[in-house]
Amino acid sequence: MFPLAGRFLLMPLLLLIGVSHSVEALPPKGIQLFFPPFTSTINCSIDGSADTFFKPSDICTIRDQAKQVILSADNVISARYQYKRRVQLWLSRSGYAASFSTMFVVAFLRSGDRIEVGNYNSFGGGIAFAITPDQKVGSSGPESFGLFEIDDKTGTSLRGGNTKTLAVEIDMSRRSTVQTFNDPQIPHVGIDINSVKSSAANSLGTFRQVVDRKLAVFIDYDAQKQLLQVRLQNLGFAANTTVVPNKKTARLYLNYRNLRLSSIVNPESYVGFSSRVPEQENGAYVLYDWKFSTTWVPVSY
Repeated sequence: MFPLAGRFLLMPLLLLIGVSHSVEALPPKGIQLFFPPFTSTINCSIDGSADTFFKPSDICTIRDQAKQVILSADNVISARYQYKRRVQLWLSRSGYAASFSTMFVVAFLRSGDRIEVGNYNSFGGGIAFAITPDQKVGSSGPESFGLFEIDDKTGTSLRGGNTKTLAVEIDMSRRSTVQTFNDPQIPHVGIDINSVKSSAANSLGTFRQVVDRKLAVFIDYDAQKQLLQVRLQNLGFAANTTVVPNKKTARLYLNYRNLRLSSIVNPESYVGFSSRVPEQENGAYVLYDWKFSTTWVPVSY
């Protein structure tokens, strides 16, 4: 027989125990990143073996009151420009996973000398939005966007099971002469999964349609549908366009299904950009805008 005071204490305790079994685990909170202004919350790292006298801050140069990031160097080298902190993208056995959306505006700007002689040939290697396990550029070759070391014949990562990388590339250098890659002629957009041999790719037309223009890139991943979509909008010439990015008017270039992000990348990963940046004498890549957000949704896997 419980004492009277003990019975009054026991009843709320039993109620609390019963309630605890009925409460489901809540998903992590989503995040939202907005740039500009481009700040020190984004880290620039470069290939440590690169032949350059430039520091990372000289290669990822913030300009125009932190509204632009200029990517160029004294030599063609690989660089990363990524958010400093890892981002949670999935959580094992939680019943939830993160959908994400990202948008960025980029321009591939020719140097004055190239403009003067009408040279539209490729410069640099292109740029990729990337989800990576670390911010290590390593000794990445010219075909790799600075993502990882690769087998030059197949495009496969040499980091094996540690690659854990998903990227959406805008390729400005790799031509179809590498037969095993099966990519469209440059320039093109592609989805790379632990390899720079794209799992899906689509042509962006000619260099004249891409170079010196602002391109708005919209990437959306639906964790429930396991669907990755890539849209692009040509905003016009970078020097004078006033067009605002609008996903509703952007063209759908890639619609990639059966992509389970949790089977590709780490639960917590870095997000941002990886690039084979051009030499200053040829031109520069310019980032004007970047937004990234996650929304956690229930999943059955």
